[in-house]
Amino acid sequence: MDLRLDPLRVADAAEMAGVLSAPELYEVIGGTPPTAAELTGQYGRQVGGSSADGTEQWLNWVVRVDGAAVGYVQATVHPDARASVAWVVGLPWQGRGYATAAARAMLAELAARGVTRVEAWIAPGHRPSELVAQRLGLVPTGRLDGDGEQLWTSARPVAGG
Repeated sequence: MDLRLDPLRVADAAEMAGVLSAPELYEVIGGTPPTAAELTGQYGRQVGGSSADGTEQWLNWVVRVDGAAVGYVQATVHPDARASVAWVVGLPWQGRGYATAAARAMLAELAARGVTRVEAWIAPGHRPSELVAQRLGLVPTGRLDGDGEQLWTSARPVAGG
């Protein structure tokens, strides 16, 4: 298996619309599968690389296995060397370790960029995401956001891989 992270491009929108097309992906996080047109607009904003005020850096990658897109990972890097991360793998590719492998590759990239702490917001009881977080060394904090998602954070400095 050749898993790699490719920087997100607007041109990835059509392929990613297919990857993200299963309604079941949205049962926990809400929403509906995005169209290629919606992703084109979203990706156009994301590939800009930073928030409007320049305080946050946005990093987005398409997860590819043997050249085919299977999901994405993303990080918002904050000025305090903290990164908020997320991962999504399309339904047909779940359960194969791709999310963990991709998230580990992302952590290595973040560590190389000077990130020292990682956090992720995860819906309580979403066991697949909780398992990925645990494999990354994240621990639940008990802190919930307005949507009921729990903050998981790194228990030790980010070392990647």
